[in-house]
Amino acid sequence: MKNVILYLIISMTLVCCTSKQDQSVLLFNNISFKLNNGEEVVKIDSKKKEIFNSYFDKKSVQIPLYRCIKSDSYLIFVGIPFNTSVKELTDYSLTHTLNQMFFEGDSTNYFYKKYSNEKEQITIYTRNFSNNLVYVLTVSNSATLSDSLFNIKALSNRFKM
Repeated sequence: MKNVILYLIISMTLVCCTSKQDQSVLLFNNISFKLNNGEEVVKIDSKKKEIFNSYFDKKSVQIPLYRCIKSDSYLIFVGIPFNTSVKELTDYSLTHTLNQMFFEGDSTNYFYKKYSNEKEQITIYTRNFSNNLVYVLTVSNSATLSDSLFNIKALSNRFKM
């Protein structure tokens, strides 16, 4: 009888410990960015760095690329800005020729911008977590996809604290 109870306890422990957990990218201070189905964190190779850096004048702003998340139809770049503020990032213009479609922000805690041109949809969401900034840049070629996955509510809800 002891062996049966011990077996059940071990089995239950294994089942509980191996249940599928939300996949996410740990950022800092127990803050993480949740991944959606079909997304995976990929190695930051020279091509990914080139894509990310092509949106910035390197002398104006410092946003090191921290993680790159890939899906079949979009890329998400997560950067950790330093020596800057939400206000400075809000005022910064990307180097690509894009039409700004939407802006929302409060200049101290977050901002959200949507850009588009004939080839791509760009979304930027920056958020301040206890004086630590996170910069999310998404690149997609579908306006419908961008509107559904990268709206301000969807991006905000992807952060776990």
